[in-house]
Amino acid sequence: MRQTRRSDFLPGLAAVAPPTRLRLGPALFLQIARRGEVALILTCLIGAWLWAGILHWPLWQGGIWALAALAGLRLWHRVTRPDPVQLLGGYDQRGQAARHAGRLWLILLPLILGPVHAALGAQATALAATGLLPAALLSVLWRHVLSALVPRLIRRGMLSLRVVVAGGGNEARTTLAQLNRLRRQGVQVLGLFDDREPARSPPVQEGVAKLGRIADMPAYLQHTPFDLAIVTMPPSAEARIADILAQLWAMPVDIRLAPVRSTLIYRPQTYRWLGEVALLDLFERPLRARDAALKRSFDLCLAALILMLIAPALGLIALAIRLDSPGPVFFRQARDGYASRPFKVWKFRTLHHDRSDHGAVVPVTAGDARVTRVGRFLRRSSLDELPQLFNVIEGSMSLVGPRPHAVGARNRDMEFSAVVRSYAARHRVKPGITGLAQVQGLRGPVQTPEQIRRRVALDLEYIDRWSLWLDLRLLVLTLPSVLQGENAV
Repeated sequence: MRQTRRSDFLPGLAAVAPPTRLRLGPALFLQIARRGEVALILTCLIGAWLWAGILHWPLWQGGIWALAALAGLRLWHRVTRPDPVQLLGGYDQRGQAARHAGRLWLILLPLILGPVHAALGAQATALAATGLLPAALLSVLWRHVLSALVPRLIRRGMLSLRVVVAGGGNEARTTLAQLNRLRRQGVQVLGLFDDREPARSPPVQEGVAKLGRIADMPAYLQHTPFDLAIVTMPPSAEARIADILAQLWAMPVDIRLAPVRSTLIYRPQTYRWLGEVALLDLFERPLRARDAALKRSFDLCLAALILMLIAPALGLIALAIRLDSPGPVFFRQARDGYASRPFKVWKFRTLHHDRSDHGAVVPVTAGDARVTRVGRFLRRSSLDELPQLFNVIEGSMSLVGPRPHAVGARNRDMEFSAVVRSYAARHRVKPGITGLAQVQGLRGPVQTPEQIRRRVALDLEYIDRWSLWLDLRLLVLTLPSVLQGENAV
């Protein structure tokens, strides 16, 4: 089958989805906006208490004010909860969010300060006003600034939910029209993919171009990241939906069904709403935005710390490699990364330079003549993997995850993706320096189909079970696993 190239897709997509390293989805932006506002309000209250000398108050008195503040913040969070139809909570409409906050404060301030004055007197009222009045002002100002910022972020592609549609024709028309109305809220419909002929699925629908066949979507994801794939089929078309999912489920994106002409009656709570578009869950990406940010922060901090600690050792290893055999210190090889996008992995060179195997077609075996003297020690101790910390810093790898295999991974005549149908699903998260398979002793070359099946099964188990605690546990278990040297060659 011919491999899809970037040039196979229609030109001009950079204008639809401008490239950017920093991009927020509407849901994450709204979380940041709301939590930032609560943080400003809390800061004003704490500032007022410190000015009034809360550190010298009796414990019971400070506790009453703290409980009242927590109750007030909880109330504010509930009354400012946006309509689910508003993906950006009204921040996309200039002035709406700020006016809403201003009206609420005009109602809430008398309702709060009045009872405080009646129950506690003028001094307590002055203290409450000292915190609440600046909080109201900053709250309205915060919303005004964000409302002015949102259109610029959307234009630059820094605030967006990138969507592609699987399926065209009459089934997709209504969904595309509804999605197009969400452009001001950051929804970018990049294109649709369909297998049907132009008579049933036109090249352009509702201003959205057909970019290829459904089987082309994973290749498109490698070039243009997107967040959500919407399947536009009636639920009664079970066989067709199953065929589509068999081609798409391994992608690291959310996959939803927009039920067309459904004879089933669903409760509103059953749907996941995207504006006014009702969607049913099919597959979820492994790491939500918050989890991905947490994992990335953990990787950056720990990788930077480890690099600082082992910098002298890296220098000594580099010197030993140069003295042992001619050639570069590092070996860079193309590997399959997140969403099957290729990247260059960093390793210390362990083979003689003139006998390097960039395609990793012939596995290294015990006593392999291609391995240098220093290389044997580095491979046995896994020290040749240490430069992959640079991959972690640049963002192409994680500390923990499925080990990255060479592009088109194979062992002589055995192609891994042909042995295991779910092989591509291991690319739903970033590859890692260590992982569940390595901790359980599955290191070294893959010789049999059963070995690759077992490794892929453990990789998928890690993805399903992921948590920060699991990453910490695997990192701790990696050291004794490496020291045992099992299966290392």
